[in-house]
Parts: sequence; C-alpha cells; structure tokens
Amino acid sequence: MRFDVREKSLMMVFLLEECNRSCPHCVREEEPMDAGYKLSHTQLRQCLSDCRRLERVRWVHFSGGEPTLWSDGGRGLTDALIEVAQAGYQPGFTTNGSRFEDYAACCDFFQRYAATAGVPLRTFLSIDTFHGNFDVDSGSCRSLDNLLRYRDTLPGRRRALLEVNPLAVVSKDPASLLPEEMMRRYESLGAPFRMIPLRPRGRATRLASECPDPNSNTEQGLGAFYRYRPKQVEVGGTPAPNLVLIGNDYYVSEPEWRVVAKLGHLPEEVVRAYGDPGSEEERDTCDASPTSAPPI
Repeated sequence: MRFDVREKSLMMVFLLEECNRSCPHCVREEEPMDAGYKLSHTQLRQCLSDCRRLERVRWVHFSGGEPTLWSDGGRGLTDALIEVAQAGYQPGFTTNGSRFEDYAACCDFFQRYAATAGVPLRTFLSIDTFHGNFDVDSGSCRSLDNLLRYRDTLPGRRRALLEVNPLAVVSKDPASLLPEEMMRRYESLGAPFRMIPLRPRGRATRLASECPDPNSNTEQGLGAFYRYRPKQVEVGGTPAPNLVLIGNDYYVSEPEWRVVAKLGHLPEEVVRAYGDPGSEEERDTCDASPTSAPPI
C-alpha cells in the first residue's frame, strides 16, 4: 500500500486541546482530541525518537489548541522548542498571539530560546478578521508588534533565530481581507504574510458559502482570495494529508482522520515513505526543506 503525505519534511504535533479563544473558523471540533487532551513530555520525547527513523523529517511543528498554554512536569512550550532544536530539527508553532500581547511575557518566552538554541524558530502568528486580534484603525497587532520589538533588540546573528510569519485566513468576502497598508508595513519589517483560504472544516462548515472554491481559478469561485491564488499551493485540488501526532497515535488528516501508526511503533510503509526519494516524480513532489506554511 502506498503511503503518501503532502510534506515529508514536516512532523505535526498537537500539544493540547485547550484554547483561550473561540474563533468562528476553528477546526478543533473535527480533530480527534478529547476535551482536556494534552500531550505529555514523555510522548514528545518518543516522537522525537521516532523522527530519527523518518529520514526526511526536518521540521517539528506544534499546534493545538493554543500551544503556548501547554505545560507538563514544569516544562513549557519554550522548553519543548529547545528540545526539538537540540534533537536536530527546526522547531515551529502556530499561535493566536495572546501570550505575546504583554511585552514582558513576550520577552520571557523568546529570550531563553534565543540564548540557548542555535536553530531558527519558526513562529506562525494567526492574524485575521476571524481571530479579530488587530486594531483596524491603527493597522497594528499588539502581539506581532511586541514580537518584532523583541527581535530587534537581538544582535544580527541571534535575530536570525526568530522567523516571524503572520498567517491570515481569507474568505470570499472582501471584508475578510486585512488592510493592505498594515500588511505592507509588517512585510517591510521582515514579517511577510501568508494568506490561507477559509476551508469548510470544524466550525467553518457553518461558513461553507463563504469558503473559496479550491478547484477554481476564477474571481467568482475564489472571491476575495482571488488576488492571492498565484502564491498558494493550497489552491487547486485536495491536498495530500499530513502526518499528525495526537497522544499515542499518528494520524493522516485528509480526506478524513485515520490512524496510520502508533507512537514508538512505525510500520515499514510509513518509514519507507519518509526515506530517500525513489524516483524523479517523488523528488519533484516532496521537498525535504521546511519552506511552506503549516496547515491550520
């Protein structure tokens, strides 16, 4: 049986179900996480051990829930990110930014990583009309401002350790678009936005009529997302699944959630899929460098 995933460089890890926001496009309700679910530090360490068998994994990315809320045995997300870096992988996480709305808390979170790890950290900060975490009048987002402000205090070499990537979900509705001046200003500061089409998953199934059609290349089908279509790998057919760790199970998420392996017990078809490319076709369709945005 052929085992296929979208991005073989990526290991997705869901840390917890808890979140401190209730966004109208949240996908958690369709994900196989029980209420109160939380990954343990022991499970994380086993996942990093499993990654050694998956040769093409280069990037371990944390999601949830809101990953900045995760803690276990006195360890928090910063500790987990450092551990990923020390294991030889590039760490990353997607956040709603609430932890960084206070500058002191933002500094505390990133300072130890920048002082300890030598691997760039990829922070994906969700900023859009669905999260509602920016000020329309000033065209600014406090959490992103604080993150960039802290990054600018670092000397050049250490500053390069903090990669900042704002993510924005866009529906068909022009009102879902962020202010252009706001995006241009942040991009000039080294924080390029990545635009993602709203998909009818989780709570967003109630917004299905507002979701861009991923099989369309027309303005009618894509709506407000039309202007971003040349840059997006997400548009144009159904993407292959990603490998996702939740608790003791590895899942693929599309077309539906299904378990393909157990933590600490990887079947040979999964290991082979993450080995060296066996053909030109595989080399063309599987990039081993972590360059694209994680799914949200």
